Amino acid sequence: MVSGVDGPGGDEAVLADIRAAQDGDAGAYARLVESWGGRLLRFCHNNLPATIDAEDAVQDVLLTAWQKLPGLDDQTRFRAWIYTIARNRCREVIRNAGRRATDPVPPEEVAVRIGSKQDPARAHTRDAAMMALRKGVAGLPDNQRRIWIMAQIDGLGYAEIADIEELPLSTIRGRLARARATIAKEMEPWR
Repeated sequence: MVSGVDGPGGDEAVLADIRAAQDGDAGAYARLVESWGGRLLRFCHNNLPATIDAEDAVQDVLLTAWQKLPGLDDQTRFRAWIYTIARNRCREVIRNAGRRATDPVPPEEVAVRIGSKQDPARAHTRDAAMMALRKGVAGLPDNQRRIWIMAQIDGLGYAEIADIEELPLSTIRGRLARARATIAKEMEPWR
């Protein structure tokens, strides 16, 4: 069975939390927030230019999800459902972006922490490869980047991505294949 509710404790525990939250159990919803908050933040951060926008968007997504959760008929589609809410919120933030100017920090300016037990040369090589990967992903067309992130980082399947993006499965497969080919070419020097 393909499930869209994965989380700590297994699918059954997550489904139980979804059902309990639908009945108004705030503790169950808090467990869902703990499980999904980081994923949603990563998703929003990858779809929005500024970290503060992503954090605000996640708060809005979680509030909207809490309000609309009783209307979710198929709890096994929770993942696609909540990512769709996040996608829509990100689109709304982008539409309204001209109202508030923010300057995101480029990835290459973010300090990388090196543990005392790490070999500095290996850490530098790994960090350089990660920066190349970030640059390659950032250079993808928006429609390919979103799909690549959902598949490779968030672990969503083709059908879930098609639901979230509201596109045919064949379009998702094509865009993901093009994105993977572009990334593979960009990362060739790091093999």
